[in-house]
Amino acid sequence: MNKLQPIFVIAAALFCCAASAQQMYKTVGPDGKVTFSDRPQNGEKLKVSVMKGSVLRPVEGPPPPQPKIGPAPKGSGAEGAGTGISAAGIPSPELQHAVLVVSLMSEVAAKFEPVCSKATAQSKKFVTAANGWTQRNSSFIEKQRRAMADMAPARRTALQNEVAAKIHEAMTDVLAQGPAGQVRWCEKATIDMSGGGNDVVNNADVALPLITYKPK
Repeated sequence: MNKLQPIFVIAAALFCCAASAQQMYKTVGPDGKVTFSDRPQNGEKLKVSVMKGSVLRPVEGPPPPQPKIGPAPKGSGAEGAGTGISAAGIPSPELQHAVLVVSLMSEVAAKFEPVCSKATAQSKKFVTAANGWTQRNSSFIEKQRRAMADMAPARRTALQNEVAAKIHEAMTDVLAQGPAGQVRWCEKATIDMSGGGNDVVNNADVALPLITYKPK
């Protein structure tokens, strides 16, 4: 792995790891509000795209018939699918993946601010980009935190430890590059956070489990 690669790109790569076979529709209303559903919304002024996994493409023709999904087998850990967390505090794989990615990305915005503030003369741009990303994704960050609070303590601790380990590894790699490498990393991270491509709403595999999650 390229040690200069911003962890935002690394986290974005995780979106592909839980590619879903379910087809979802992303609708942008006249007021700019984004919604997701399993059917396209009516209305000439609405912009609709269809998502399958992490692929986004224009809608072509009527939606295919949706398969009927039966109840999850008992003991599968998927009880309480409406909330994404079982009665035993075990999250569904999709929700756990979404929580991991959002936790990782929000931690980058916070943990790397001191590094990038010292590494580049354009440190204010990194801070502005990090704050902007956090504000745009605040609803998903809040859902991620509430989902973690609803998990069983052992599962929550395991996720927190995984995030901490990934952040520590990335921080160690960046600091080992010296001043020039740190500047390049911070400049790339600033671009990634500012562009909007790493916003959670643009990644269905991460956005949908958090949108549909109902806190206990």
